[in-house]
Amino acid sequence: MSDALSLKPEAYLVKPDTLTDRPAMRVSPLPQTPRPHAEISVDRLDEIEELKQRIAELEAENAEQAMRLRTKRTKLLEFEAMVETAPVGILIADASGRITYGNHLVEEMLRHPIHFSENVDDYHEWTAFHGDGSKVDVQEYPLARVLAGETYSELDVQYLRGDDTQFWMRIIGRPVFDADDNRIGAAVALIDIDRERKLQDTQQILIRELNHRVKNAFSVVKSIVNQSLRYSSVEQHVRRTLDHRLDAYAAAHGRLMDTKWQSGDFKQVVTDIVDHVAPGRVSYSGPPHEINSGEALAFSMAFYELATNAIKYGALSVPEGRVTLTWDLQDIDEVPSLIVNWTELNGPAVVRSERKGFGSFITNRAIALETGGTVEMDFKEAGVSWTCIVPIEEE
Repeated sequence: MSDALSLKPEAYLVKPDTLTDRPAMRVSPLPQTPRPHAEISVDRLDEIEELKQRIAELEAENAEQAMRLRTKRTKLLEFEAMVETAPVGILIADASGRITYGNHLVEEMLRHPIHFSENVDDYHEWTAFHGDGSKVDVQEYPLARVLAGETYSELDVQYLRGDDTQFWMRIIGRPVFDADDNRIGAAVALIDIDRERKLQDTQQILIRELNHRVKNAFSVVKSIVNQSLRYSSVEQHVRRTLDHRLDAYAAAHGRLMDTKWQSGDFKQVVTDIVDHVAPGRVSYSGPPHEINSGEALAFSMAFYELATNAIKYGALSVPEGRVTLTWDLQDIDEVPSLIVNWTELNGPAVVRSERKGFGSFITNRAIALETGGTVEMDFKEAGVSWTCIVPIEEE
């Protein structure tokens, strides 16, 4: 037995069958599985670690993207909530002009479903008219104008509702930008101003009626003055002076009537008085500036008094005399101010009167009280110099 175990596997032989006398058979050895080398196992472990690390990175990226997506969704919901609670109708269009969004107030105001127009040419679905009754062209709508490149557009229209009624609506448009400051569309706000326009129409009727009554009142006052002075010992030039003063005051009132009694253009106040009292003899210049109704009346009366005095006693009483009237906007002690200068040149020698009459009151105390400003009058040898500084109230 020990001799049999000492034999090599490939030497094993099956002895001949003594019963069949079949020849002996050689048995082949079983195949042997080779062992992996140590360096191959290390490489594979490194690959596995790299894959694990990449998977972890992808999972972190996915989590970050999911967080950004949730943030964007939250912001979108907040934006929609804000738009839906806004007290105006809002429409949004993309860069091609296709209307992509509208809040619920659009349908409530217009009384028809939102027209999701595909482009600007389809804006004819929205029917509106100008104040003169002409139809608003599609290119006139603020949404179309902003999409064409404007940064701001505003238009008041009479809009035809879905129930065939009309109302006044203000449309305000602005562009929409992306994170890279590229235009990606436009948005418009639709504001119901029907009540406001009706109040304005009523106001205009009242102003016209008031204007008519004021003119009648001035006419009555002039008539009373003339009748009272006709048989008195008052000199004729006094009567003319009263007439002219009333005319100047009436002209100032008429100008304010034309501007809704809110404000008046300073240059217009100058031309209404100076060109009427001393046509062509006073040169004036200054920047555009709006003054309130009280200031307009005060300056009108002051310019009338300055001009008539210049004609009677000052520079305009001689052919070579001249007057310059200038105004400017400057900061005085850090306060925005209107500075007005009336300067007479080449006139007769100035004699300062000790008598303080109505004209002196108008050109000094009255205008200072009305405007809250200061007045300086200098009786120079070359002519009278009058300066008024009025602080400008910020709106």
